[in-house]
Amino acid sequence: MKGTHKELMAKKGAILEDLREKISKASVVILADYRGAGKGLSVKDISELRRAARAQNAEFKIAKNTLIAKILQENGIEGLEEVLERPTAIYFGYGDPVAAAKAIVEFAKSKKNSENPDGLPILKAGRFEGEILDKAGIKRLASMPSREEVLAQLLSLINTPAQKVMGIMQAPGRDILSIVDQYAKQ
Repeated sequence: MKGTHKELMAKKGAILEDLREKISKASVVILADYRGAGKGLSVKDISELRRAARAQNAEFKIAKNTLIAKILQENGIEGLEEVLERPTAIYFGYGDPVAAAKAIVEFAKSKKNSENPDGLPILKAGRFEGEILDKAGIKRLASMPSREEVLAQLLSLINTPAQKVMGIMQAPGRDILSIVDQYAKQ
């Protein structure tokens, strides 16, 4: 950031306000290291990740660790300060938290290399429904069925008895038709 002290403070204030708004709306928050070992994610990769995030009603923002720590503290989120080392990005999921977590986990899997065997960005920790998640917790969240998948399974469970009842109700008609067909053939 370049400019006068007053300009810098205004920029920092705007960034803090933006982060405050995002964290208050988010259903899931994930902190990740976008650099990892080596050169890290390219600008193209970050743009690709942001597109994948937007598709799941999520957002990927890069911010200074001091600003992230301040926002976490203001929102009473404890337990994430210790992961604020190295460059950090903050991932906000606004809609379905499972779909948002899946998006970043799947993206990271696609960016595995010898320097970063888990892929990039490297998941550090997160917060979901007031609970702090470690890397394994984020991956468990991402492995759960999404809201749409749960609704489809529920609809299938609701439809199955109705389909069986319809099959039973249609059986006498089929039986009579079969008997008439056999009688006609004789």
